[in-house]
Amino acid sequence: MFSFEYTHSSYKDMISDLAERLQVKLKDNWLFFPEEIASGYYRVLQLSNGLDVNVINCRINKDWLISRKSDTEEYYTLRFDELIVEKEIRIGIDNDVVDRKKETIAVAYLTSSLFDWFYHGTKGTTFKGVNILIPKDWLGKLMGIEAFDDILPAYIALKSRSFTMEPLDAVYFQLMNEIMEEDPDTPFPRLYIENRVQLLMERFFTRIHSRVSLADVQSNIKPDDIYTVLRIEKLLVENFSTKPKSIEELSRKATMSSTKLKKIFKSVFGMPIYEYYQQKRMLRAGELLSTGKYSVKQVAVTIGYTNVSNFVTAFKKYMKEEPSTFIEA
Repeated sequence: MFSFEYTHSSYKDMISDLAERLQVKLKDNWLFFPEEIASGYYRVLQLSNGLDVNVINCRINKDWLISRKSDTEEYYTLRFDELIVEKEIRIGIDNDVVDRKKETIAVAYLTSSLFDWFYHGTKGTTFKGVNILIPKDWLGKLMGIEAFDDILPAYIALKSRSFTMEPLDAVYFQLMNEIMEEDPDTPFPRLYIENRVQLLMERFFTRIHSRVSLADVQSNIKPDDIYTVLRIEKLLVENFSTKPKSIEELSRKATMSSTKLKKIFKSVFGMPIYEYYQQKRMLRAGELLSTGKYSVKQVAVTIGYTNVSNFVTAFKKYMKEEPSTFIEA
């Protein structure tokens, strides 16, 4: 299995790390995958307005596990993805995980650096995507909100109700194909690409606005409480090799009652605290196994299991596969 983890808020930095991981050379921020990994390319460009864009067009030739870890530097990614799944695929945004088998997924969606994101695809999947990094201050302008303090609660409410998912239609497909089929002989090719990216963004946010008013989904949770819970989440999952902190200890660090902490945590992350902890622990196990550097027993110990059988049972329950299959892929 090919695995790659990142936290970058710059696609230029990310493609450099990816090239180093694959041991290939970049040419004008184009990366052509080694054939054993994938057939196709990944490229990065920065628009004149300062936004970073990446474009991927490939067929993967072995299983992939790509993950972006949450970060305190707040930014957003607008993703336009078309995935033709030959076997199966899992896509996770924080605790929301989608499993699909033998189908085509074509969707535009918004993700936040405040939440983990991962993509676990199997050999044979065709992947076409255009991703745009959007800084925090830009999002307020794009969503028509002057005070950014309103955005995070609204985003969480939108995320939980899946309003940030937009099916790709013929117009989206046309714009994406025009970006991927860029003709170097086109006059001012960079402006041509920039125009198509701008049209993608405008279409996404216009259609989101047409479906829901942010005023209707404002969370009744104070922004300060949301940021506190995000900080507590970091403490909860910072070290899986030790016993997780108790609710009482976490509530003291949050300076709020345990009842309030549990309520807000579930509202923000969609599940109880320890259920969330266990899910993140299994995802970490999958990442370690997929590197091929550790045995099942070593990974079990690393994430706090003294009994390997208990680890295998827990792993299968969440990942739907034996731990050994991650090493073998």
